[in-house]
Amino acid sequence: MYQPPRVIEDTAWSRRQIADLTALREGSRAAPWAVSDAPEAFVAAQVQALIGVEIPITRIEGKWKMSRNRPEPDRAGVIVGFRAAGEAELADLIAERGRP
Repeated sequence: MYQPPRVIEDTAWSRRQIADLTALREGSRAAPWAVSDAPEAFVAAQVQALIGVEIPITRIEGKWKMSRNRPEPDRAGVIVGFRAAGEAELADLIAERGRP
């Protein structure tokens, strides 16, 4: 790690993180759920139980795995599954880079 993580004990910050993450993951659903749909006492209890951590990202290293360790029929199934889920770009990457 190149910079130390920062612990954040700020309930407003934690609430924003929860709301943003929920909106991101629920936003594409036909009937998206929002944190405001839950009882306030429940949300407050959950926020109190959180410890926020912020990790500065100064460098990213990665590898193209793309199901390379799987047999060809498995890779083909992954590609079909991603296309069916509307993830054509990811399916194309697996088709292009997934061969061993």
